[in-house]
Amino acid sequence: MALSVMLILEIVIVFSFVITSLFMFIPKKNETVHKIFFALAIMLGVLVTVIDATALPSNLVNHIIIAWLGLVPSALAVIITMAKGKPNVFAKLLVMLTTILGAIGYFLL
Repeated sequence: MALSVMLILEIVIVFSFVITSLFMFIPKKNETVHKIFFALAIMLGVLVTVIDATALPSNLVNHIIIAWLGLVPSALAVIITMAKGKPNVFAKLLVMLTTILGAIGYFLL
């Protein structure tokens, strides 16, 4: 079975997200590194969600709306991070949830 270009792209993005998530939780002395990996994880989550939502046929409006709602955890994570001044564990888990929802949506629909 031949893999489509979009599927290969999705797999590469999810793999990149796994690596980013690992570095996001590894303790480091430098807070800037945590913020960089947090921002990178948000961007990968948004990219996965965009691919998930735009890969669906236009007649599946409900599925498209659900796919776009996958960005809500990342939005909450950004709000929490802005309020606290730095990303905490809960915000990082919310960012991870966005990518997981996007990947599940892409692979199952």
